[in-house]
Amino acid sequence: MDFLQTLNSTLPVLLIILLGVLINRVRLLKPDTIQDMKSLVVNITLPLVLFKAFGTMTFQFRYLVIVGVVFLACVLVMVLSAKLRKVPGLKSKYAAFLMAGFEAGMLGYAVFGSIFGESNIPVFAVIDLGQVIFVFFVLVTRLQTLEGKQQNLKDTFKNFLITPVIIAIIGGIMFNVSGVYAYLESVLLGQTVLTAMNTLAGLTTPLVAIMIGYSLNFKPGRVFPAIQTVFLRLVVWISLALLMNQFIIRQWFHLDSIFEAAVLLMFILPAPFVIPLYSKSSDEAEQDYILNTLSIGTIAALIGVVVIRLVYA
Repeated sequence: MDFLQTLNSTLPVLLIILLGVLINRVRLLKPDTIQDMKSLVVNITLPLVLFKAFGTMTFQFRYLVIVGVVFLACVLVMVLSAKLRKVPGLKSKYAAFLMAGFEAGMLGYAVFGSIFGESNIPVFAVIDLGQVIFVFFVLVTRLQTLEGKQQNLKDTFKNFLITPVIIAIIGGIMFNVSGVYAYLESVLLGQTVLTAMNTLAGLTTPLVAIMIGYSLNFKPGRVFPAIQTVFLRLVVWISLALLMNQFIIRQWFHLDSIFEAAVLLMFILPAPFVIPLYSKSSDEAEQDYILNTLSIGTIAALIGVVVIRLVYA
């Protein structure tokens, strides 16, 4: 019965991802159309998901500790990966960036909401916030420095604040603590507005699944190093997830098992998809390595999601 329930919750997303693969193969949609879909998700539907998540969340101090732990874990993994360049899977100058951070926005929320229900999205959002801060202030900044582009802290902070996702999070928190969100839920006009927003937010999962399938792309070069990086990444982050769940989520904070599922799912996600946007290497082999790592990491994560759903059925 658990296996059937797992299939029922995960198979729809996997089928839509396969549809995305098919759309790419038959050239039903152009790459520009996929980019427009991505803009729609990044600027509208995903921010609405996060606005609702933080607008309905019950805030607790221990959530801030979780945010800090995830942030520090990402920093530690990236720093150690950069120091251990002789280890197989870490020899590329981009390996350290591919070892830390997670693609929660374009994959995590869609998958987690699909298999554990939209009502649990706030739990995933708590786990995500620490790595979002890491990606903006550490990963992207260091990657730009590697490529010879300096960006001061003021510009980084400004870009962070004007990102639709961050605006949605801040807006959700303000509407929550001020009671505005609860008020909107209690009046007819507010209910109408929130229903429209939730309908748009519901587009996130199918759009993301199509884009993921469409974007899966394996390059002929650097496949084995990419497999090594993904394997090492999974070993490191699954180990950290088990430790965090055992000592922080379970023993220290006594949180529900859904938090454990959120941590484990977050930590098996592939590296952030923004990495190719900031890596300007003229070395084609390095670019192939990055794209292969992200594609293989995505497939590994989707397989892992099925296992997680079985464990936390």
